[in-house]
Amino acid sequence: MDNFIRDKLAEKNILFLDSAMGTMLQREGLTDSEKCGELWNVEPDGRKTILKIHRANVAAGSDIIIANTFGSNPRKLAHYGLEGRTEELNRAAVEIALEAADGRAVVCGDLGPSGEILEEWGGNVSRQVITDAYARQVEGLVRGGAGMVALETFMDVEELLCALKAVRDVAGEIPVLGSMTFNKTPGGMKTMWGISPTEVARRLEAEGVQAVGANCGMGSEDMLLVTAEMALATKLPVAAQPNAGAPQVIDGATVFQESAEQMAGYTPRFKEAGVLLLGGCCGSTPEYICAARKTLGL
Repeated sequence: MDNFIRDKLAEKNILFLDSAMGTMLQREGLTDSEKCGELWNVEPDGRKTILKIHRANVAAGSDIIIANTFGSNPRKLAHYGLEGRTEELNRAAVEIALEAADGRAVVCGDLGPSGEILEEWGGNVSRQVITDAYARQVEGLVRGGAGMVALETFMDVEELLCALKAVRDVAGEIPVLGSMTFNKTPGGMKTMWGISPTEVARRLEAEGVQAVGANCGMGSEDMLLVTAEMALATKLPVAAQPNAGAPQVIDGATVFQESAEQMAGYTPRFKEAGVLLLGGCCGSTPEYICAARKTLGL
C-alpha cells in the first residue's frame, strides 16, 4: 500500500483530485446555519445530492474523490449533538463515494481540523483526546471501504500528526495525504504557527505520509508558490488544491473570483513545478477539473 499513489502516478503521470464539496453543497441549498453538512450522508435527499456531486467530479475526470467527512469528527459533531453518530456518518459518506466512483476513481476519506487547540499551545485538549476523536472517524472510514485518507486544511502540524497517528493505529499503512493551509507573511508563506512549506514537507515525509500538499486559504498563484517550494523539499508526490481565488461578499453572497478556465490556466505551471496531484478547494467546481484536464490534453 505504501506505493499505491506512486503506482497510480506511474500509470497516469498526474492525478486529479476533485473539487470543493462544501461549495457544491452550498449550491445545492446547504447553509452554514442550517445543519451539519455531513448529516446529508444519511438523509435520503442529502445522499442523492452528494452522490450527484461525486458523479459530476468522476465525469469531469477526477482520479481520486474525497468523501464528505471533512467535519465529521466527534469534537465538531458535538456542536450538533451528533457525536454519537461519528462512525455512522463517516461510513455512509465513503459508501456514497464508492457508489459514485463505480471503480473509476479511488475513494479517499477526509479528516479536517477538530476546531480545538492543543494544550501545548494554550488550549483545552490533549493530544490523546484529539487522537482518540480522530480514531473514531477513521474507524468509520475503514468500515466504509476508503482506499486512502486525506488530512486536509490543517494549520497546526502537531494536530495533523495526531490525526496521522489515529490513521495508523486504526487503518495501518493505508495511503495518507497530509495537506496544510498557508498564509502569505512578510517572511514568506507560513502556516498559522509559522512553519514554512519546506519544513512541513520534510516533517511529514519523516513521519511517513505517502503524499504532502497544501489546500485552501489562497488562489492558484499563491498555491503555486507554496507547492513548488514543497516539491523542491521532498521526494514525495505533492498535491495542490487552490481556492478559486480570493472570496468577496457581493449582495450577501460569497463569490470566488477565479473562473474554472482561469484556474485551469495554471495547470501546466503546477505540473512544471512538480505537482503530481491537482484538485480544487473552496469555490472550485467539477468544471475546473474538466478544464484542467483539457489544458493538459487529457
